Amino acid sequence: MRNVISFLNMKGGVGKTTLCKEIGLYLSRNNKKVLLIDVDPQGNLTQSIFEKFKYRHEYESETENNKKYRICKATISNVFEYTSVVEGAKEADFILTLDENLSIIPGDLNAVFFERSGGSSESENAIKNLIEDFNIKEKYDYILMDCPPTFSFYTTAALLASDFYISPIHPDSYSVLGIDLLFQVAERLRKVYRDRFKLLPLEHLGVIFTNIPRPRSIPTGMQNMMDDIRGSKVLRDLQVNFFNTIFHSNKEFSKKIDYFIADSNSELSYRNLRDIVTEFEKSIHLLREDQRMERGGEDGEES
Repeated sequence: MRNVISFLNMKGGVGKTTLCKEIGLYLSRNNKKVLLIDVDPQGNLTQSIFEKFKYRHEYESETENNKKYRICKATISNVFEYTSVVEGAKEADFILTLDENLSIIPGDLNAVFFERSGGSSESENAIKNLIEDFNIKEKYDYILMDCPPTFSFYTTAALLASDFYISPIHPDSYSVLGIDLLFQVAERLRKVYRDRFKLLPLEHLGVIFTNIPRPRSIPTGMQNMMDDIRGSKVLRDLQVNFFNTIFHSNKEFSKKIDYFIADSNSELSYRNLRDIVTEFEKSIHLLREDQRMERGGEDGEES
């Protein structure tokens, strides 16, 4: 079973990129084939991965610090410029293989020009077309996309290629509004691109609270805010699923751009991430089962 998941919130600063990269590396360290796609023009996911694996873009000048870094020619811009395999495009133009289980389609600064130019229908379908034309779903267990915190051309391109989307949030007074807006965005896409979503439903995996202190250290106000968000009538009406596991804060995230829990010595953070990934995979399995039952219980693996 292959899964394409967008990490998405209409609000920035909620730990979206951190959660995406941590789940991605953890899965790859546990024998899953994972492709990360950096759809956010800010490129924070790419910066973290590049620093860890010692890569740099070919347009970046060589400095004393990155002199030994390998050159990467694959970029998300090549994906948005891509139209057809008959033009001689190769998978290596888009995908950088990091190790036997982890790969990335890196973000790059040039991607911002696609948004400014309006983004054509062809470009909006570029990620979906790339995945189909190169049979990428057959090569990876998970494809995880880090999206910008806006409703934009990039968001549309990511969701058109996705099976699921997940919403990391940090509890504050705007959280309910942000989730409501996200559901409106998804519903609008389902209506505009109805033929695509008839063939391949877009499901919400759930909301996960991020950057939360350890259980005994959670301030009363923050705990009350999380309880209020979970109990919101707006979100109950939307039938929003909340992850039971919350993503706890770790001071190393802000200190080291190349810090990853799966390769660290933090037992508490590792257990927390393990529990999140377990619930993440279980949520996907349950939604797949629901989809199968809605189709009448037929057997066979989905594409």
